[in-house]
Amino acid sequence: MKIIDNRGLNCPEPVLRTKKAFSENPDGVISIVDNEAARENVIRMAKKEGFSTRWEEKGGAYHIYITRGKEDPSEKTAAEAPASCCSPSEEGPVILIGTDQLGHGSEELGRLLMRNFLYTLTTRSSFPKTVIFINSGVKLCAKGSPVLEELRKLQDNGVEILACGTCLDYYHLKEELAAGTVSNMYEIADRLMAAAGLLSL
Repeated sequence: MKIIDNRGLNCPEPVLRTKKAFSENPDGVISIVDNEAARENVIRMAKKEGFSTRWEEKGGAYHIYITRGKEDPSEKTAAEAPASCCSPSEEGPVILIGTDQLGHGSEELGRLLMRNFLYTLTTRSSFPKTVIFINSGVKLCAKGSPVLEELRKLQDNGVEILACGTCLDYYHLKEELAAGTVSNMYEIADRLMAAAGLLSL
């Protein structure tokens, strides 16, 4: 198996390098990363591509074994989000939220408007497919956020909630994530390019 060392690399390099290595080495790849977020991102990419994965920790790094074939449910993999009660429409739009407030002007008013907007989404009969949080928008997914209840309701209705891992690191919030999944720029770009419609806030 081809070994690809991704230690010390920033998002989304571990994912991109692992995917490229696998395309060149179809018998399998061992991808080495040095943090949990990169481990989960690489495993999520591999699963999406239909590959089998398992990982183990060695010397402070994660060794991810990726091979072709059906996933073995007994293998040790990164934790996945719990199944939701229903699924959003496959044609639903993607919403990109890049700040913790809506509009320009009063910050207090902007935060109120953002909360009202997210609450309104939970009351609709149809839902967005994915809501992506980047930059200061990731603060809305962290502990103490005034919109956690709304985000969890969206998740319960099958909406995918993604929070940029680099942004969480920048604001020192990765350990405070309380709603959604840590994501990476590869996955975010993939969602945006595949979107039936896009709303950017």
